[in-house]
Order: sequence, then structure tokens, then C-alpha cells
Amino acid sequence: MDKIEAIITELYNNEDISLGAHGTSIIPGSDMPREICENGLMCRYGDIRRTVNLQDRGAIHAHGNISLEGLFNYDFHKHIFGYRNITQKEGKMTKYIPEEIELEQCSFLIAIPKELSTRDDALFTSGEKRFKREFATSLEDLRCMQEMEGRTIDPKYIVGYFRNGDISTMVFNDKFYGFEERPKGDSNFPVISEEKVKKENESIREKNEEKMKKTTQELNQEASLNETKRVGLKEKVLRIFRKVFNKNKEER
Repeated sequence: MDKIEAIITELYNNEDISLGAHGTSIIPGSDMPREICENGLMCRYGDIRRTVNLQDRGAIHAHGNISLEGLFNYDFHKHIFGYRNITQKEGKMTKYIPEEIELEQCSFLIAIPKELSTRDDALFTSGEKRFKREFATSLEDLRCMQEMEGRTIDPKYIVGYFRNGDISTMVFNDKFYGFEERPKGDSNFPVISEEKVKKENESIREKNEEKMKKTTQELNQEASLNETKRVGLKEKVLRIFRKVFNKNKEER
């Protein structure tokens, strides 16, 4: 087993981490993978399970519960073609000529704390925002490139990326929360920090317990308020009943 596979295996077997992959298509030679590691991965859904193939969060759509071997060879969206316009000048006129391109496949490895829900706001760096692809998936779409809405998965959860299902091309992301800090320009492989990984997972667990405690307190307060209202209403009805009863008694 080489060093890259050893690092991914260690993450996969770590009891404090859920490891998964997201596959997409990019324009060959694009800096998009590096930019995603820097700024975060756009997710169009509120639940990242719908776009990240995680090892232990159950199957959803066409993927879920990915194996270690599956991570090593992940190539979702491989052999996909896209379309973009190239400009052509003819005197004072500018023409836009559709161009078909074979896209490059790129797989991002995502690792989140075990205690973190796949719908938790802590996963994302922002609220909903609009974005565009670099290419269209059909000639029809090329005529009207529509914007999409999504939220950005925090870059600190991105382990890195590799291309075309070839794990040997893996580029690790220095922003990943589970790596030891490296000197700038260090070309050596990153080192997983067991302490940082455990600390992050424990922090999420404590926050979840606080949320649960707060929810329980709020439910108890609501129940107490409802009971107070119920008792108050009962006493009010009894007072009205007594008043009517006494009035009828006096008239007799």
C-alpha cells in the first residue's frame, strides 16, 4: 500500500470520521479543483448525502455506504461531454460557436465528524446563493445557461481531490481540519492529527447535547405553560358556572 492509500485508509478506519466522495466533471486544465479546496464545494441540496457518497450514512439515490476500494477508484461523471461557446470575430461582428468538449472527471474526498448530521448548518459556510457551471450539459442548455442555487460545504471538510478515478493523482487539501499544520511550501504528504480529529468530533457531540438539552427544556416549558392555561381555563369555566348557579338560586 502506498502513502496516499495509507492516509485514506487511516481516515476511513477512524472512528471519529465519516469519509465519502463527490464526483463531478470539469473542463480539462481548469483550476476549479484547487478553487473548490480553497473556497468550498457547492452543494445544491440541504442534505449532503444527496451529493456525497459517505461510508456510513445509508444508501440514498444511486450511492451510499461506499467501500474503501470504492473510494480508491471513484470516478462518478467520467466520460461526460460538455458544451461551451467560443467567440469568433468577423469584422465588427462577434459570433458564438458551440464547441463540444470531453470533460475531465474529478473526485473530491469529504470527511466530516461522525457526530455531525449531514443536514447540520455547521457543514456550510453560507446560506443559499446562486452559481453557474463553466459548461452546459447539452446544446439546448448552452443557449440559456441557467443559474442554480446551493450552499457551500466548508473547505475544512475537504480532504483533497484526484482525477479520472486515479488515486495516484491525489492532491491533499491543507485546509482539511484533520491534518497537522505543515510549513508553507512543504511538498511532503500530510500527517493526520488524531487529536484534532477527536477534538472536532467531541465538540460536535457536546453541541448536539446542548441542543437536545435546550429542546427538552423548551418542551417542558411549553408543557408547563399549556397546563397553566388549561387549569386557568377550567377555573374560569367553574367561576362562570357558580355565578350562573347562584343567580338562578337567588331568583327562586
